[in-house]
Amino acid sequence: MQFGVENPHKANKVIVMVGETGSGKTTLINSLINCILGVGWEDKYRYRLIEENTGKSKTQSQTSHVTIYQIHHMEGFTIPYSLTILDTPGSGSTEGIDQDRLIAQQLKDCFNPHWGVDRIDAICFVVKASVTRLTTMQRYVFDSIISLFGKDIKHNILICVTFADHTKPQVIQALLDAQVPCAKEGNDPLYFKFSNSDLYTKRSGEDEDDVALAKIFYKMGRNSSTNLFMTLGEMTSQSLYMTKEVLKEREILEITMEGLLPRIQEAALKQHELEKTERILQQHEDDIRNNRNFEYEEQETIKEKKYGKENAINCHKCEMTCHHPCRVPFDHVTALCEVFTWGRVCTVCGHNAGMHYCENHIWESKVETKKKTYSALKEKYERACEGKSSKETLYEMLSGEIRALEEKQMKLIEKAATCLGRLREIALKPDPLSAPDYIDLLINAEKHEAKPGYRERITSLEKAKRKAEKLQEIEKNST
Repeated sequence: MQFGVENPHKANKVIVMVGETGSGKTTLINSLINCILGVGWEDKYRYRLIEENTGKSKTQSQTSHVTIYQIHHMEGFTIPYSLTILDTPGSGSTEGIDQDRLIAQQLKDCFNPHWGVDRIDAICFVVKASVTRLTTMQRYVFDSIISLFGKDIKHNILICVTFADHTKPQVIQALLDAQVPCAKEGNDPLYFKFSNSDLYTKRSGEDEDDVALAKIFYKMGRNSSTNLFMTLGEMTSQSLYMTKEVLKEREILEITMEGLLPRIQEAALKQHELEKTERILQQHEDDIRNNRNFEYEEQETIKEKKYGKENAINCHKCEMTCHHPCRVPFDHVTALCEVFTWGRVCTVCGHNAGMHYCENHIWESKVETKKKTYSALKEKYERACEGKSSKETLYEMLSGEIRALEEKQMKLIEKAATCLGRLREIALKPDPLSAPDYIDLLINAEKHEAKPGYRERITSLEKAKRKAEKLQEIEKNST
């Protein structure tokens, strides 16, 4: 199942949800989705990714096979990445022990190029807070996962405690007693608490004390979801068949892809607006000939700072963000960020590490419509050519800017397409991705998000696509 449109410029995190039948796994997944979509307690709606079948017996699993949910990143998400959830059948059900033995094999089957799942970021074991001793089946599932991925996977195993309250869950001691391999926080397993009773609670028409208590539990679950996603963002991926070196390459490529997108969008809009200015000048040739001033409107990309809790690597030369969120904590170790090559050059903007700083804000671009005058435009180009401006010189310089932006845009697109092609190669996908294919992805994303200036960017991207197709045809005929 897919939610949204594929976003090639966002990293994708993969989590596996494993839990016994009746552990509350389905409600937990729905809670996570509501957190991603920013649903608050006061909102009158809730989202259900999975329909909760309350008519089934508590010993009967909601799912009978591994289901893949692909949540593609969209504007407004509370997380900075796309998410793939592998929902496994509930273990320990009355459907038989053979069903439990299928879980590991079904998981393994999911990790193939056909499904696009080539590595894993976290395994979330869902357990009830009241459990005092792990069952044989729960231990079997743990052991199966370890045998599937190897010992290193223990650092990616997270504990999700359901039906929890404000106290420390009993199940934590049960996990310690069973010596379950998982990520640790101090001496205890790293765990996240969820109530499961609060997601669909009505906010009115019930006992006030019950509603107040439900609100507390809702916020507890929301905080746990947020902390879970922050932890997920910092985890090192594990793979069945990729080496650590290839995983690292993939991470760098994904970071580069994300940083290239705003630059492509900005170049596309600037190019379109310069072409629009050129057309306006042609329409006002009489005014220009008679040296009369006139006004026109132009959409302009404005950069502004957006502050947050997470660090970002910003280029002061470009005034753009090259990597966010970033784990590098200080300016003097900026070059340790994954976005830099061994030669201390940024893979996104091409500038040296010395021009980059670790800051608590990102640069965001927004589009504003501004009034411009011919006299201001003329003055700008007169300064550029030392006061020797004429109508012909103005047109020539404007055309030169447009050509330079076209070249810049195509270089950025080719670089991004190369990155995406390598990502698909790493994922063992047989179909290579060309520059025109990549531009199609950009156009579809622009149509879907419909952010200010998207029509202008689409026009520019369509022009770039035609140029890329011609270049592709020339290259094909020459071989």
